[in-house]
Amino acid sequence: MSDARSPIRALREEAGLGGGDEVDAALGRLFEEGRRAWPGLPLALSSWVRHVARHLPDRDTRDTAEAHLASLHAADLYLACACAERAPGAVEAFLSRHEAALEGALRSRNIPPGQRDELRQEVLEKLVVGRPGAPPKIGDYAGRGPLGGWVRVATIRTALNFLKKAGHDRAAAGAEPDEAAEPSTPDPELSFLKAHYRAEVSQALKDAFAGLPADERNVLRLHFVDGLGIDRIAAVYGIHRATAARWVTRGREALLRRTQELLGQRLGIEKAEVDSVVGIVRSQLDLAVSSLFRGP
Repeated sequence: MSDARSPIRALREEAGLGGGDEVDAALGRLFEEGRRAWPGLPLALSSWVRHVARHLPDRDTRDTAEAHLASLHAADLYLACACAERAPGAVEAFLSRHEAALEGALRSRNIPPGQRDELRQEVLEKLVVGRPGAPPKIGDYAGRGPLGGWVRVATIRTALNFLKKAGHDRAAAGAEPDEAAEPSTPDPELSFLKAHYRAEVSQALKDAFAGLPADERNVLRLHFVDGLGIDRIAAVYGIHRATAARWVTRGREALLRRTQELLGQRLGIEKAEVDSVVGIVRSQLDLAVSSLFRGP
């Protein structure tokens, strides 16, 4: 048995992934599970190990590697890795499994039929084809939730950006504003951003947000920026509402924790004062995220 795992061990160590026999066994088991689900997709074991290692959370603040691996969606992660590696037939396999979810997400946002095909092509290019100088985003999929949910999230984000731009274009052309979409009162400024540390807090929040894993950023964007409740997020990802609630809570706490760390490093003030600033951030987090990260 140890001989069978030795190639995985070498690849794991080369990828900088810690652990022992249990992690090696989990990596091998997940790889075989993915290969059984997609027998027609060739994928090198080395590519698989590197992909998994790249998305493994920091074990100092997260679950252990073994526990994390046990929660992964192996078949979905295998398909995503195959697409990222441009394996023959991977894009076709992706379309066969997830094109309906993509189309459904566009319909759910009431995208006009004339624009659906254009947005569909945009999403596919972004997710699985890639653009010059930009690899496909499928490489960001970490396997923590169903791939279908990840596809719906990415599609909904694209649809929302399209609708916002369309609304702005109508306003620029002099169209009557939609009272439901355009409130008569402007968005309120964040009170804590008007205080002494306005610029520092704003930058720390942005940097902390950018440093979160892609799936946590997506969940927070859906919750804070797009205003989706727990039930809607659960439906988008195809998960139980309790799981969606945990994801939002975990994302909030990770964002606040990293913001606090960055402010402590950058401001050079007493910890009590940092804690006070972060307390204001916590109380205003919904407004902070929706205001600071609204836009493309």
